[in-house]
Amino acid sequence: MRRGAEGWEWLVVHVTESPLPVGEEVDLSVDREHRTALSAGHTACHLAALALNAVLADRWRKEARPDSLGNPDFDQAAITSSRIEPHGSVDVYRLGKSLRKKGFSAEDLDPAQVAAQVNELLAGWVAADAPVRVEVPGPELTARRTWHCSLPEGEASIPCGGTHLTRTSELGRVSVALTLDDAALTMRTTVSMC
Repeated sequence: MRRGAEGWEWLVVHVTESPLPVGEEVDLSVDREHRTALSAGHTACHLAALALNAVLADRWRKEARPDSLGNPDFDQAAITSSRIEPHGSVDVYRLGKSLRKKGFSAEDLDPAQVAAQVNELLAGWVAADAPVRVEVPGPELTARRTWHCSLPEGEASIPCGGTHLTRTSELGRVSVALTLDDAALTMRTTVSMC
């Protein structure tokens, strides 16, 4: 269902090992280290997607929807799965016929060369100590949250309701490794926090 659909409510659910009586008072605690590790992976995932878009920009033969930095949004056009992990993420992109019809050419794509260029951009963005924030327009769970990062190239934004670090420098070092197989490009992003 879409957010705001009539007759549907969106709620946060905390799974417990056993049922609790209605009205029972409970304490909820957050594992700060684990949350920070996931926040780092999530922030790095967005930065890596934007860097990948920039590096692959010259592979588009047709006009494509741009990302917030003005590059063709390969990430959104080709993503099939994205998994945030502690201190990283794994993103899989399809490179098949439908993406070719949209104007993207994967011919002679060298994953190692692309990764090197992405890593160079990421190093600059981490060194820039750019501020990161999530804009929340209202208190509702369905309010459309947006991730923002003030990069040297401009203000980057991506719809996102997850948790993030507050500055790119908190990431320490971000690197990606790319593999290409069966018309799919897999990007593994790794964060080495200081």
